This record gives sequence, C-alpha cells and structure tokens, in this order.
Amino acid sequence: MIQQAAREKERLEREIAQARQDDTQLIKKFAPQKAQMEKNLVYKSRRIEAQKREERGKKITKYIMILVVLLIIITVIVFKF
Repeated sequence: MIQQAAREKERLEREIAQARQDDTQLIKKFAPQKAQMEKNLVYKSRRIEAQKREERGKKITKYIMILVVLLIIITVIVFKF
C-alpha cells in the first residue's frame, strides 16, 4: 500500500513536471514565485553564513583574551622573580 502511494506520488510529480514544460502560460505564471523562492534561499544562506562568522569571531576574541591574560601572568611572574 505504501509502495503504491509512493508510485502514485512519483507519477503525479512526473505529470506535473511534464505539464509545466508543455504549458508556457503555467511557466510564466509560476516564474515570479520561483524567482522569489530562489531569492529566499540565497537570503537564508547569507544569513547562515553571517551567523557562522559571528560565532567564529566570538571564539577568536575569547581565545585572544585568554592569551593576553596568560601573557600578563607570565610577564608578572618573570619580572617578580
């Protein structure tokens, strides 16, 4: 039963794809929606990349601060003794 439903879904998807290719009016009708979907994908990708950059920047800042504190401690120890 599940396999039959999957085959029916695939058949319908093929028919829809064929209808889209055959009907230029349908293609023109859905062109703006397709463009909007592609634009949203690019926007999401840029947003994700920006978030990754932020996280990476926070990690680098954290490690730099730890390094500075360690250098200060080492400097104090060296000059005290």
